[in-house]
Amino acid sequence: RDGAERVADYYISALPPDALRHLLPNDPEMPWPQLNRIAGMEWSPITGIHLWFDRPITTFDHAAIVGRTIQWMFNHTAISGPRAGARTGVNVGQYIQLVVSASRAFINMRREEILELALRELGELFPKSKSATLLKSVVVKEAEATLSPVPGIDALRPGAQSPYRNLFVAGDWTATGWPFTMEGAVRSGYRAAE
Repeated sequence: RDGAERVADYYISALPPDALRHLLPNDPEMPWPQLNRIAGMEWSPITGIHLWFDRPITTFDHAAIVGRTIQWMFNHTAISGPRAGARTGVNVGQYIQLVVSASRAFINMRREEILELALRELGELFPKSKSATLLKSVVVKEAEATLSPVPGIDALRPGAQSPYRNLFVAGDWTATGWPFTMEGAVRSGYRAAE
């Protein structure tokens, strides 16, 4: 961002394909047409709903949720310890994160609408949340969180090697053998380092 240049023998890019494409030389004969095609694919949004309650609402560390708008629940207090919500500046009983993948319906919704839906569903799943006091909430919409899988997209996913001798790529969008997930991104990082 500041225009600084770094010189190294090898580079690993963990940027999304569209951002990487803009950093490479603007060459009509670019030797990597695959990158242009995958960078032009449709993206899928993910929404994270972070909730800090005054008391515990569940004993589960995490839960996959079926048949609701909310798809995942992560109990950050159980996973990371009681200091997980310390940055809020309030005395937190439990920090919960809810996740909705492919959350296209949320993109134009107001924060309050998303929060109301999430709290209603959370109350149905974890009744203790109804009597707990919500101390703080944050809704994070990532409009371009991950590529949206379409037929044939795997043929566009590059491996760790690029057409440039000393540039390697990592990210969930590369050929990992996995869907576009955080776990796939981790696998790609290992492959790029190897």
